[in-house]
Amino acid sequence: MRALPYLRGAVVVRTCNRLAILVDAPSRLAGSGQSGSDAARASSACPGSAVSGSVPAGSTRLGAAPAGSGSAPAVADDVLAVLAHCVELSLEQVHLRHLAGHQAHLDLFATAAGLESMVVGEREIAGQLRRAFHAAWEEDTLSCDLGRALEHASRTSRLVATQTGLASSGRSVVAVGLDLATQALRDAKLRPLKEAQVVLVGTGAYAGATVTALRELGATNVRVYSRSERAQLFAQGRGIGWVDEARLAQALDAADLVVTCRGLGSPVLTREIVQRVKTPLVILDLALQRDVEAAVADLAGISYIDLLSVQRAVPQAHGEQVRAAREIVAREVEVFERSLGARSMDPVVRRLRDHVDEVVGEEISRLRPVDGCISADDATRALRHLAARLIHNPTVMARKAGESGQQDAYLEALQLVLGMDASPSDTLTVSNKERNVFTCAL
Repeated sequence: MRALPYLRGAVVVRTCNRLAILVDAPSRLAGSGQSGSDAARASSACPGSAVSGSVPAGSTRLGAAPAGSGSAPAVADDVLAVLAHCVELSLEQVHLRHLAGHQAHLDLFATAAGLESMVVGEREIAGQLRRAFHAAWEEDTLSCDLGRALEHASRTSRLVATQTGLASSGRSVVAVGLDLATQALRDAKLRPLKEAQVVLVGTGAYAGATVTALRELGATNVRVYSRSERAQLFAQGRGIGWVDEARLAQALDAADLVVTCRGLGSPVLTREIVQRVKTPLVILDLALQRDVEAAVADLAGISYIDLLSVQRAVPQAHGEQVRAAREIVAREVEVFERSLGARSMDPVVRRLRDHVDEVVGEEISRLRPVDGCISADDATRALRHLAARLIHNPTVMARKAGESGQQDAYLEALQLVLGMDASPSDTLTVSNKERNVFTCAL
């Protein structure tokens, strides 16, 4: 927000396998061509990942194209420049996918409903959006329109969950990954998950979801490690063990399963570290940007499961359920955009009210009460004078519209603003284009 002061708001959704920046930018910058506030959305595009994510009102997914050269709206270019500067990369190394206006709203609502996730219908994203909402609120970067968009998207996700069967299976990226890890433990003749020694690398929101999933599967011997020194606090809040840097090698040596979900862009488990560990060992890497060095997969005795493996194992969602969910999303986006359009006229409504209040105040000041009372004649004159003042500008503009041949446009505007049919069916109509033609309807 400090780097781009024209933005009205910004929300960052970041997990080990998702990066999204939702920004509230003036429509002339968001490139939507619409009035009011549009959420412009640009997304990190990471090759090889099918996990839904975003950088307004977007998402990272397999095959997502970066913003086209010269075609991205100004806001996407600005966000790209700020991100590149923050992560100390060149512009060519940071790829953004940008959406604005209606497409941004559709994508946000679909993402909240889990329709853009690797596991269609998964509920983890709903929690991620809620946490991002609260973080933006605390950091004072949550604009009114962004807040409304996120709240409506969250309600839509609940509608999809209750009105379709997509969420009934409770599937998620973590759940599918742990299913694969459980099978890998059996294949390697290691202890079953309920007895296995598990080391969790990372302390973010996704790590919390992983701990919950591990407990649901009966795992009890779980320890967490983090380079950020947050491991102890994370562990104490969840009733699990923790590992510091000095004991990491020992913990890895005793582990049956290692689950990584940091996603900070630099591998925490390198070939050099893992090749000193006792094998067999199962490693589940849930990070969009690998937490495990690629060469580790080639080491003997290592069963390596990454997001691509999880993607291949994801069961296909039922087509009818997906269609029903997208219909709900489209309907709710339409409702949201109507409300957004209505709110965009709030300044006009306030100005109209202020104008009327000002005129009424001036008319009140003209009254001369006698013994605190105003006669009926004085009140009538005051009201008629007030009405004349209020109707003065519209009548002047009506005559100007007639002079310029804009009668129809004026009548349409009158119908739109006052809701009255003022068609001149009993008046003389003169055509400006054909001054010699007169018609009279009496």
